Amino acid sequence: MNALLILLFIMTMLNAAISVAIWGAYRHLAGVPLIAGGFILGALAAIAGIFYNPAAGFLTGMTGYVPALLISASVPLCVNGVMVFLGAPPRRWLVPFSIIFTAIYWPATLLINPADGALRSICAGSLGLICFGSALPVLWRLRGDCGWLRYTLLPAIIIHLGIQYGWSLYRLALRLDGVIDPRMFFPWTVIESAIAHHLWFICFLAMLGARLQHSLRQRNAELAHEVEHRRHLEQQLAATLAAERQLHAEHRQLLHIVAHEIRTPLAGIDRATEMLQLTCQELPPTGQRRLTDIRDGVRRVGGLVERVMDEERAGHVRPRPEMLDVSALLGTVLEGLAHMGAATRVQLTATSASLPLMVDPALLSAVLRNLLENALKYSPSDSPVLVTLARDGNGLLLTIADRGIGIPPLERASIGQRFYRASNTNRQAGTGLGLFIVRRFLTEMGGDMRHDSGPDNCGTLVTLRLPPHPPVWTAPQPERELAHA
Repeated sequence: MNALLILLFIMTMLNAAISVAIWGAYRHLAGVPLIAGGFILGALAAIAGIFYNPAAGFLTGMTGYVPALLISASVPLCVNGVMVFLGAPPRRWLVPFSIIFTAIYWPATLLINPADGALRSICAGSLGLICFGSALPVLWRLRGDCGWLRYTLLPAIIIHLGIQYGWSLYRLALRLDGVIDPRMFFPWTVIESAIAHHLWFICFLAMLGARLQHSLRQRNAELAHEVEHRRHLEQQLAATLAAERQLHAEHRQLLHIVAHEIRTPLAGIDRATEMLQLTCQELPPTGQRRLTDIRDGVRRVGGLVERVMDEERAGHVRPRPEMLDVSALLGTVLEGLAHMGAATRVQLTATSASLPLMVDPALLSAVLRNLLENALKYSPSDSPVLVTLARDGNGLLLTIADRGIGIPPLERASIGQRFYRASNTNRQAGTGLGLFIVRRFLTEMGGDMRHDSGPDNCGTLVTLRLPPHPPVWTAPQPERELAHA
């Protein structure tokens, strides 16, 4: 008898181990945790059943009390798990009802007649009929991937209940417990229960396999639909990118035409105004100031055109480095800013009279011009702008310090974004393109820039570094070109 229980225990523990593995892998499937928990309780009932003594007597009969309670919780858990797995609402009352019913009938039948195991068998059969009977309507209406279970699990439950109930009624009718040793019937009860338990477990694995197969087919269909949808989106995106490239090319062409058409009359106005200043010396001071204002306005408009063209080139320019003297290039830039007082305000300090560097002169000139314009523009007209040039290893270190309005610390990370202007620059005209152009050109040249507070925590200190050799240039991708359009 113990050997039979040990064999049942080993098989049940194997089922429980598989259930735990399934629980861990497929706990997202509804009902699987309940079914796995039911089989684990069944394994614990098999362990406790080793100590059950079916001999007549109240105390010996109570050795089966714990296994009976565990089974009374195991069966309704499995039943509820199957119903939830199949999409039906669980019978929440089933587990507490089964435990309470078992807790009452087992000692009660022992008190009535300890030797009459048929009474306990009838009560257990009635409880099984209630538990399994609640699942019969769900199984009968079962359709879809698990519909075949109607013809396997449903007959198995009916046969199990019929055998259990028929055997109990047979024992009760013949009153065999009082004549024959009841232990001779216990092995057959254990065998029949074990067969039903393992049949239920096999059906559970079959249900799980059917559900996973259905989920896999459904997921494959969804993936196929997603692939087709993405292929359609890729085609639309390719068509959109082609149209955007065409529009961007037309935009660049129009921008160059407009810039050329603006530069030509501006140059004529500037030359004519300069001639008037030279030839009309007898003009009163008011007239001279008007001519100066005209030339300043022409320079501002010309500078704006240059800014826009620089911004346009920022995403497409290919650096053409050459060996040049940065000190000489800086002097040329300062001459172009004479109208802003650069000759008197900028104080240049260089560690060497000549600082040769392999760099693109056009890009570096645009960078220096924008940085110096900002320093002169956003600081008092009588304050100096300190510029230092020094070696940084084999590269170049340039700093520009002014005593102007400065940049709020919380906004420094945003400086250099297209069209971004600091919150304290509203009184000054600007486009927000200057530092954007500087950062883009520095990136092309492999350099970097940093903004800090100026001397005595006043104004702005710009630190610029350039490497001794520019990085290898790579052609911009179409997406990058569109991003700068």
